[in-house]
Amino acid sequence: MTSDGSAPMPEAPADAPGGAPPPSRRDHALTLMDAMRAVLDMIDDLEALRTENRQLKDALEGRALIERAKGILMARRGCDEATAFRMLVALSREQHRKVRAVAADFAKGGGVDLGAFPLT
Repeated sequence: MTSDGSAPMPEAPADAPGGAPPPSRRDHALTLMDAMRAVLDMIDDLEALRTENRQLKDALEGRALIERAKGILMARRGCDEATAFRMLVALSREQHRKVRAVAADFAKGGGVDLGAFPLT
């Protein structure tokens, strides 16, 4: 018996068929620890990918809203794309809101007074 109460693992002689002796419990524990570290690293990587995916989806959605709002402004005001964007930015600054939030109001058909904004 070993000090932990378990039966000792038999050691194969070095010249026995199969080559080296079987791995010890310590070797198994180290292998298990390495595998656990690898799994934890994979979990961290997966979480980072999920975060990046969520951020990219949000950015794409925001871009679509801004493009839609620019289209609405271009149709209502007869202006070009750059002017429509400048109008969104000006409204954003005036209202202390993100451009995306202002664009979302336009995209949802929110009534925003554009009379104060010149075309240039």
